[in-house]
Amino acid sequence: MLIPEQVWREYQRGVDYNNRIDLYDRVKTNENFFIGRQWEGLNVTTLDPLIFNVLRRVVNLFISMLVSDDISVTAQPFQAVPNGEQMQKVIDRSVASVIERAGVKSKNRYMLRNACVDGDGCFYIRFDPDKESGQGVAGDIAVDLIENTDVFFGNPAVDDVQRQPYIILSMRRSVDSVRQEAMRRGLSKSEAEGIRPDSLLEPQYDAQTDDCDNMVTVLLRMQRTEHGISFYKCTQNTVVMEETLTPYRMYPLAYMSWMKVKNCYHGESPITEAIPNQIAINKLYSMYVQCIKHVAFPKIIYDVTRFPSGYSSDVGKAIGMRGNPNEAIVTAFQAPDISEQVMTLLEQMKRDTMELMGASDTALGNVKPENTSAIVTVQQATIAPLELVKMEFYRFVEDCVRIFVDLMRVHYGVRTVCLTDDAGEETAQQIDFGKLDTLSLELNVEVGSSAYWSETMQTVTNDNLLAQGIITDPVLYVENIPDNQIRGKSRLLRALKEQKDSGQLPDIHPSSKTKQAADAQTSQQ
Repeated sequence: MLIPEQVWREYQRGVDYNNRIDLYDRVKTNENFFIGRQWEGLNVTTLDPLIFNVLRRVVNLFISMLVSDDISVTAQPFQAVPNGEQMQKVIDRSVASVIERAGVKSKNRYMLRNACVDGDGCFYIRFDPDKESGQGVAGDIAVDLIENTDVFFGNPAVDDVQRQPYIILSMRRSVDSVRQEAMRRGLSKSEAEGIRPDSLLEPQYDAQTDDCDNMVTVLLRMQRTEHGISFYKCTQNTVVMEETLTPYRMYPLAYMSWMKVKNCYHGESPITEAIPNQIAINKLYSMYVQCIKHVAFPKIIYDVTRFPSGYSSDVGKAIGMRGNPNEAIVTAFQAPDISEQVMTLLEQMKRDTMELMGASDTALGNVKPENTSAIVTVQQATIAPLELVKMEFYRFVEDCVRIFVDLMRVHYGVRTVCLTDDAGEETAQQIDFGKLDTLSLELNVEVGSSAYWSETMQTVTNDNLLAQGIITDPVLYVENIPDNQIRGKSRLLRALKEQKDSGQLPDIHPSSKTKQAADAQTSQQ
């Protein structure tokens, strides 16, 4: 039987582990350098602090390259099962609908931003019973973006989510909302009043932006059991939700690291190793500009024994002096120019820093398009190291899709799904998602460019079969084209089948008629 004190001790062990690996300070420093607070905490009076944010440009390039491709999902039957084809269509259509309604594509950008800057990205996928599904049935799948400082694995030496003995998520919520949730879940009003604001803020939260007088830390603990995943929610001293068992087969948590660290579930950010370079660039630029301000303009030098009242450069103002005015000694001094090595070093440091992080001038577009083939080759060579991160992102999306299907099986019940029948008609069918046996399906999740090329190659192959005369039926040709390649495919199929039934369907392969006529003429001769 779980109690809040036990869960809080497990949570504190996770906080201590993060402190030992210096996670909180590293995340805060990386965030400051990414958003441009690169002189924060330094009292600089001798020069003007300048910022040339190289890191943000590289991070934005990485994110744009990873999310430039679209996401598609295909569920393939693992073996011959009843209604296997229908199950495949239901899962394909339902997952695409969840991705759209939950805003997964837009949240992927923020998740990748967190992974690149902080080292890790995380989605907590849950079923929201109050969310509008658009079908008159309450409840739908929601996706929450979680910071890596709010995720605590039971075994921090393993980065695989599904192998964890338990997982704890921490969150900051208002006291009133937590009390209302506790009363909805069966707690009495007097028990809910025991939920108090935190007097001591945890290290992963910022005391400057957190309202400590009205906020409380809530812990959600997930644990794998023989019959599913159990959930338990509490504060430091009060139960918010008693232990509840759900028939989930997977933890509803998708987690990825930008750069994996051995024997640690937290990854490393590419920003961390580049921060000293960024500091050196800012310092050199600031000193360079400060030096120019001091030496770029000539200085007037005069003999103080001849000008006891000082020298003035005001127009028309009389200057008193001692001695012969014709012998006044006033001259201008020009300081020597700054060495060009400073600017050369700055440019070299910026270029080397971006290239070592994986963003060359070619990838950033800072080249003249004189040789297209060479530019494409260099771009592909530059992007190659990012392929490892792209594969990890694809794996992250696959985990999300499998969690979607798992939650649909448990929570959806009977819902309406639009499916295309054999006649090409889209019909609304009532589907019992509780009968979807995902164990009998092999979920082949196609993500990014692989999905685009698979559809393109399927279309090209279909055209080649048509050109060679292997396909002569227009209905078969259109059916083999992916749905995304033709707008209004169902209407086109319906029209073709009507023409076929009436005998008015034209031949889409004229060469077949020519070949038949030639064969007939040869036989007559």
